[in-house]
Amino acid sequence: MDEEVDVLICGGGPVGLLIAYCLARYGGVSTYVVEQHERTKQTTYGRAAMIAPRTLEMLDQLDLADALGQVGFVVRGQVSYKDGERVESLTAASSNISDTFFDYLLLCRQRFTEDVIRDGYSRYNKRGVHHGAKLADFAVGHKDEEYAVRSVVETKDKGTISIRSKYLIGADGGRSRVRELAGIQFEGERSNRHWIRIDGIVETNMPEARRGICGIESRSHGSILWACLDHGVTRVGFALPEKLWEEIGAEISREDVIREAQKALQPFTLDFKTVDWWTVYSVGQRLAAEYRKNERVFLAGDAAHTHSSGAAQGMNTGLHDAVNLAWKLAGRINGWLSEEALDTYAAERRPIAELIIEQDKIISVLTGGDIPELFKGAPDMGAHKLLTEIYKKNASLNTGLGITYAPDDLTIVAPTTTVSRKVQPGERTPDVLVQRPGLRVSLRLHSVTKNCGKFIIMLFCGDPSHTQASWKTFREYLDDSTSFLRYPVGIFQGVTIIAGSNEAGSPDERLGTPCFGNAFYDVDGLAHERYGIPISKGAVVVARPDGTIGTVCAFGDGASLSRYFERFVAVEKRVGLHSQQKSDCEPKSKTGEIDLEREEGSQKDKRVVYETA
Repeated sequence: MDEEVDVLICGGGPVGLLIAYCLARYGGVSTYVVEQHERTKQTTYGRAAMIAPRTLEMLDQLDLADALGQVGFVVRGQVSYKDGERVESLTAASSNISDTFFDYLLLCRQRFTEDVIRDGYSRYNKRGVHHGAKLADFAVGHKDEEYAVRSVVETKDKGTISIRSKYLIGADGGRSRVRELAGIQFEGERSNRHWIRIDGIVETNMPEARRGICGIESRSHGSILWACLDHGVTRVGFALPEKLWEEIGAEISREDVIREAQKALQPFTLDFKTVDWWTVYSVGQRLAAEYRKNERVFLAGDAAHTHSSGAAQGMNTGLHDAVNLAWKLAGRINGWLSEEALDTYAAERRPIAELIIEQDKIISVLTGGDIPELFKGAPDMGAHKLLTEIYKKNASLNTGLGITYAPDDLTIVAPTTTVSRKVQPGERTPDVLVQRPGLRVSLRLHSVTKNCGKFIIMLFCGDPSHTQASWKTFREYLDDSTSFLRYPVGIFQGVTIIAGSNEAGSPDERLGTPCFGNAFYDVDGLAHERYGIPISKGAVVVARPDGTIGTVCAFGDGASLSRYFERFVAVEKRVGLHSQQKSDCEPKSKTGEIDLEREEGSQKDKRVVYETA
């Protein structure tokens, strides 16, 4: 018999694993992950290592960042050298990070990042990842068929198996079998440039060798990457001289790579005590023509976009793909998200990949010490200086903190958005400090607004002495049959933020009516200030499950909130849906999920208390 599953995920790397983890975490979605490589072989791969601040924020809201922080190497700031002397830092990417509590880079090799995500996934799915299993073929049936995707998977332990799924995701790398079988063009090209990456335990007389990241300007090998990794390992990366590639090409050996690394680091000495991994790869940029095909097939990560590791954006971009896609797919499978909303995945993520690829085309040339045609005729700054300027110019993109999505069905600029002076729909939700009632210890807003596949309705109530009337109006809107709470309560989480003292009294009494969800205090007004919300007016900020601002409205504009959710919430019948749906991140106390109980024409709201999941 065919095995039936909601989502078949091809690729057991960090992107495929994170999609599977999210879908399982949100509840109600079954997954099957296949990975063609055996686990014992896959762990030897070095690959991606740098996790950027915005990615850390996302992983933190998914309860994964703490485990990664126990393994990775934290980097704040860096140094650069030329001819053995300290010079201006190559890039401010690791030293000028602001507006986040994750104000650092975390360097953790891909195998350990995978371990953390895989462990999280295994808490929900005991089967885990099926290693040694490769997609052989698939076909998509009629659009109205529930399990419309029929896949044939070749395995080393069970022979050929057949899997029926509602959706198929290709997170299977640059040589994606899913992309190939789907007939999706992979547009772009590879250059004749070749880069080396080598990981190992090293000895060197270079100062501050374990500072974190060093940018080294080499006369023979362009700009050299020196990065401190987990477990005392260091990564050295550089462009292979074209003449050397012509001489030895595919016959290059580990000894050749070590010798070139030693030349590149001169006048400093370099000795590899161990070598964990090394690779030589050709630099190129490719982008999938489509991220979605036949409505049921999606691409993510390297299957959708590839480029050099010059700005360390490969895995970060892929993980952002995973977080963006997972909540939308879960919403659709669980029956409350419209079919059209799934199209926003490609509309939001593909333009980001285009930006990164355009940047990478410039970086890959400058890294080898050459000047791109774009800068020919401009004042001669030198490749190293130009590279520094490119990194600085694109800092918000490379840290992920400045990534913004254009307006679409899920990201709406409401008429009253002017109530906020500093945040706009499509941007990330800023992390700010708040306090629980009674406790004078601050905590981060992101830590109480976890990504559980729900929309987070953040009510910035301002100073109740000024906003009590408008808050009461909003409470009346919530109790009305036209409010967004007429939809399944399981897709909303409320957070009430009150500006002012946390000394005495209760939040409900302070506001004059029951809070919406758990209440917190903005004792110094800085949370309201960061969101650009006057404490004399207050506002409503809706955060999508992925931490992106969906819309911003004034308290008196409940109608805009209703119209916002009407664009994409489409409730459909499904067994075990909505209030029966549970996940590991289900709150254990009052959540802001309001059950509207109507008795003899009156309306009475009550807070739902869930049992431990």
